[in-house]
Amino acid sequence: MFISIRSRMVATTLMLTIVATISAACGASTSTTGQAAKPIDTDQIQRVEFLNQITDEMYKQTMDGQVVEARNKLQQISDQIPKIHFEGITSVEGLNALTETITQAKRVYNAAQYSSDEGQVAVAKLRLATDALTHKNQPMWLQYHKVLQNDALLLTQDIKSNKQAEALTDFGKMSQHIAIIHPALLISREASSVEKLDSVLVFLHKNISEKPMAARQLESGLTHLNQVLDELFLKNKDAIAFVPITDPRQPIIWSLGIGLIIVSVLSYAGWRMYHSGRSFVTVKPTRESENR
Repeated sequence: MFISIRSRMVATTLMLTIVATISAACGASTSTTGQAAKPIDTDQIQRVEFLNQITDEMYKQTMDGQVVEARNKLQQISDQIPKIHFEGITSVEGLNALTETITQAKRVYNAAQYSSDEGQVAVAKLRLATDALTHKNQPMWLQYHKVLQNDALLLTQDIKSNKQAEALTDFGKMSQHIAIIHPALLISREASSVEKLDSVLVFLHKNISEKPMAARQLESGLTHLNQVLDELFLKNKDAIAFVPITDPRQPIIWSLGIGLIIVSVLSYAGWRMYHSGRSFVTVKPTRESENR
């Protein structure tokens, strides 16, 4: 019986050590995340939200044909950029994409002859970009996934039917849709992931333009395109499961993850203790203990 108790004590100690180690590791991970992603100053958050508000107003004015008012809003947006510290809000690539989008919009709105179509595209890009700054988890550009899926489907049908002219037209439409969300992608996602998308587009255009079309290469390219889109839009199951756990704004999900790990360890340790105990010789209690 002494051996059994002692073994159980050792097993319990090991179990608690494992649990403590996991808890400490989780705590360290959370702390590291907090250090890597420094808390954003409240004032900066308000400035970014104000930037998004101005852009929304500019978008509505552009759609209503109020070009002069929209141009004034654009200047106001440009004036706000130097006042915002983007560290912790987006990457260097994201900031460059935002400023370049503003510069392109200025060219459109300040042109000698304003183009309504170009203005709507420019403000749409800017609207999605500023929204991506303020909505990390559910930015508006995610709504484009269905649009791009349909674009890829049409392009696939064109290639299978060997319709080169239609393929070039549909590829152009898809490229325009991607161009609208491109700045927002760089703000929300890793630059390397966006570069994959750019590379696939170059590959597809090259092979569609060949005479005759390189059907086999295009089929491979379209498969890769869908994979890249799934990665960017977080349609991959592993990506969806991974993102919330590391998101410092989702402490409940993170806590549940820790809890599941601890429960698993406890269950395994209990199972080991139970089966280890079965190998011991049971010692019958003495009469003195029975009387008690």
